[in-house]
Amino acid sequence: MNLPHYDERVVHFGILLGVNNYGSWLKVKDPLPQPDKVIGANVQGQYGFQVGFIADLKLNNYIRLRTQIPTISFGDRKFNFSMYEVVDMAGNQRLVTKSTDIEAIYLEVPLEFKIQSKRWKDFRPYLIAGGKWAYDLASLRKKKIADDEMLLKLQTTDLMYTAGVGFDFYLEYFKFGIELKSSFGMKNMLIPEEQKPTSNVIDGYKTQIFYITLTFE
Repeated sequence: MNLPHYDERVVHFGILLGVNNYGSWLKVKDPLPQPDKVIGANVQGQYGFQVGFIADLKLNNYIRLRTQIPTISFGDRKFNFSMYEVVDMAGNQRLVTKSTDIEAIYLEVPLEFKIQSKRWKDFRPYLIAGGKWAYDLASLRKKKIADDEMLLKLQTTDLMYTAGVGFDFYLEYFKFGIELKSSFGMKNMLIPEEQKPTSNVIDGYKTQIFYITLTFE
């Protein structure tokens, strides 16, 4: 076997690289608060990437405690609003779709349990369960944008729980892993602004992120 004594070490360090997709849980108010202005909203997840460092602590032969500090996750979310727009001096209206891209650059502080199976030759699958705190660094840039130019505002910090699966491959000089996992936000991230029809139509918004991650330890 490659690296036959690797799992006897109490602490491991490494790096991670990955891609992500920012999905969302979005709830529109029913009944609509201003149906003469906005009649619907949806959000589209965009692809991004992440990079970070791994610190891994052995608790027993099958459970490890892992953190990834710092991890930076880049992503984007596109909010679409179906709304009426005045087209002439007589006040006639037409239905249009207005969109806004809200960038996210999350500084993530995760704490995860890595629940491993028994090693089989140079292969070992595992489960992931844990949580994370995330701060949106892009919010520093958003503060420079005028309020009337932003269709809605989101909070800067989030709490998420994470679940997924992974597969470790023991190579000659290092351990290589592939992870598939999702993080689900527990907070309503919307900052209510009743004076804005595009914000007032939304009842709640929570973050959902899907990751495909490569680890090198």
